[in-house]
Amino acid sequence: MFNIFLNLYESLLTKYMKKTLLLLLLTSLSFVFGQTSKKVFFVGNSYTEYNDLPALISSIATSAGDILTYQSHTPGGSTLQDHANNQNVISKISLGNWDYVVLQEQSQLPSFPLSQVQTDVFPFAQQLSALVNNQNPCGNVIFYMTWGRKFGDQSNCSSLPYICTYEGMDDKLYERYMQMATDNESMVSPVGKVWRTLRTQYPSLELYSSDESHPSYLGSMAAAYTFYTVIFKKDPTLVTFNGNLSANEANILKNTVKNIVFDHMDTWLITANDVHSQFSFTFPSAQTVQFTNQSQSATSYLWSFGDGTTSALENPQHYYNIPGNYTVSLTTNACGGNSTKTKFLTINNLSTTENSKNTVHIYPNPTSNFINVTTDSKFVLISLQDISGRIITPDWKKTESGYRISLQHLPGGIYLLHYKIDEKEYSQKIIKK
Repeated sequence: MFNIFLNLYESLLTKYMKKTLLLLLLTSLSFVFGQTSKKVFFVGNSYTEYNDLPALISSIATSAGDILTYQSHTPGGSTLQDHANNQNVISKISLGNWDYVVLQEQSQLPSFPLSQVQTDVFPFAQQLSALVNNQNPCGNVIFYMTWGRKFGDQSNCSSLPYICTYEGMDDKLYERYMQMATDNESMVSPVGKVWRTLRTQYPSLELYSSDESHPSYLGSMAAAYTFYTVIFKKDPTLVTFNGNLSANEANILKNTVKNIVFDHMDTWLITANDVHSQFSFTFPSAQTVQFTNQSQSATSYLWSFGDGTTSALENPQHYYNIPGNYTVSLTTNACGGNSTKTKFLTINNLSTTENSKNTVHIYPNPTSNFINVTTDSKFVLISLQDISGRIITPDWKKTESGYRISLQHLPGGIYLLHYKIDEKEYSQKIIKK
């Protein structure tokens, strides 16, 4: 009888152990296949170095079953110009295996007058972004949007009144970081926007260290949750790592980041620009567009030109029969998976002068953030007006092929661009989405 019970016990134990082992195996497989691993190079200064922001992001990732492998170059006070001229930074970017390179400018520079930013900031953002894209076929740039100082930039207040307040300085930082990301088809980690929301809705939370500029531990944790969300595309409220924060503080930060970042990925150009399909286009003639693939590791191409026609060529040229606004997309199999890049272009007789030697192209139209004006002729911007006729001071800069006019600060609607080519005046309707 004893042997019967012993055999029964061993049989039940064996079944239990098998089920337990199976459950453990399934749990392990679920963890592995749900895991995301990213390699990130942080290029910035003390705003990144304070409280070791990359390490905080790594801890957050680990708690969610993800892996962040990173390196940092963050000397205090460094500018993008410093980084662009630093051989160590260039060499590390050129390793070619980064999923993302984070670029953070010195805390004040982007808020300075546009003419200074166009000289001291934008060219180096472009230089570093181009290096990242050229050397890392499957990598992307993330611009680290910082925040206004607690009471504005008091050291430059007398000469630049608009940055005397936190709100004034923060507005400019927001505008310039969005411009850098737009210009370079990159993404934004909107830490400054998260801070703005926290300052407004939870004024008792102290985001700043004692110098009223650098982040407190809580401020760095707000930045860390923001970066985790941008890098891994996951809901921060599911993260279990709270660091040294109370559960209530951590929940406030996570929910704020979810509302500002995770629920609005397209706002921060993540949906549009975190893809491995890339292309550019030029206008050989008024209604002919030359498209050029820039997806470095692709072997298949599917173009949709927005007029019902497609192409599987790598670098097709397309003629548009009818002037209008077109949505063009390129889908490739770059970097081990299909992704689609979409751009908008305008084929419009209003943007081409009567003399074929004096061609002007204005695009994209409709647009979300800016319009390009490309021309080989003498171009004079007369005015930009809203639909009611109100004159708006344009924010524009010279480019190699013409001009770029920012509409970032304008509400959606219809605007009229008036310009002159060789003493003849023209108008172009611009649609701001």
